[in-house]
Amino acid sequence: MKTLKKNWKNHEFSRCYLFYGTETYLIREYEAALTKAILPEGAEMMNHDIFEEKRATAAAIMDAAETLPFLNEKRLVTVRNSEFFQKAGRKEEGEKLKAFLADLPETACLLFIEEKAEKTNGLYKAIAKYGQAVEFKKPTEKDLGTWIKKRCRENGVEMSEGVLNLFLQTVDHDMENIDGELQKLMAYKGEEKEIKAEDIRAVCTVSLEARVFDLVKAVAEKRPEKAVQIYRTLLSMKESPYMVLSLITRQFRLILETMLLSQSGMTNDAIGARLEIRDFAVKEYLRQSKRFSAEGWKKALRDCLQTDLDIKSGKAAEETAVELLIMKYSGESSVK
Repeated sequence: MKTLKKNWKNHEFSRCYLFYGTETYLIREYEAALTKAILPEGAEMMNHDIFEEKRATAAAIMDAAETLPFLNEKRLVTVRNSEFFQKAGRKEEGEKLKAFLADLPETACLLFIEEKAEKTNGLYKAIAKYGQAVEFKKPTEKDLGTWIKKRCRENGVEMSEGVLNLFLQTVDHDMENIDGELQKLMAYKGEEKEIKAEDIRAVCTVSLEARVFDLVKAVAEKRPEKAVQIYRTLLSMKESPYMVLSLITRQFRLILETMLLSQSGMTNDAIGARLEIRDFAVKEYLRQSKRFSAEGWKKALRDCLQTDLDIKSGKAAEETAVELLIMKYSGESSVK
């Protein structure tokens, strides 16, 4: 992935590409970069065919690819959400394109954009052979940190490591959301070049995960009133109790895993790499882990799963079941 933009800048293009995965922000960024590299300003209208969903048929795609470009070196054919790469989708239609890719005209470039793609799929294998199949995954916290620093440099602003950690603790980790929050911060700062902690507290929208992080922190610090207050605030914001439960379960699991890895002799850096979390999270989870023994955290996870089952089976009401769980593990009498 890292070499794609460099190749395009040098006008080096593969005959076909498949961009797929869950990180739609990056997919859109790379789609825009490829489009701009192949189609300079003024060449878009006459040299770009776009097919979406059911409109994407093998016959239409081949016909577009065989059409000569107009006053440009290449023609770009973009195919979105075709479902050619899934067993339950339109695999048969995609199969018709396999042989065509081997003889794709040099004047054409095919770009497929999909949410899901199976690597055993015939068309996937053909694209991997004659072009490039690129999966865009959700980045880790460490990758996000690197990307945020790069975005700040590009816009002439600074953010210290501590402020970056606070930012990542505060906002939702969707890259599109992060980009929006950064733009809000930059607009708020105006001519000032350094983003500070108070700016994040003043401007940024606190994510659900960040609020649950604070909730679990209150649990670990034996502060039931604070934990329940955060939970009830989330309910007043129309957050799902079940979603809160799933995030509490995730936090408990990360605390236990961090604890066990540390006890095995693993360094904080190694733990962060293994669990794909930043150093500040490792340190916080280790601090919180002291609340219970390993067996205590295991029991907490089992109780989370039992609460989940009780809700799904109708044995317990969502709001009450989650609140009772929070009160149990933030109270003095909870299991050690």
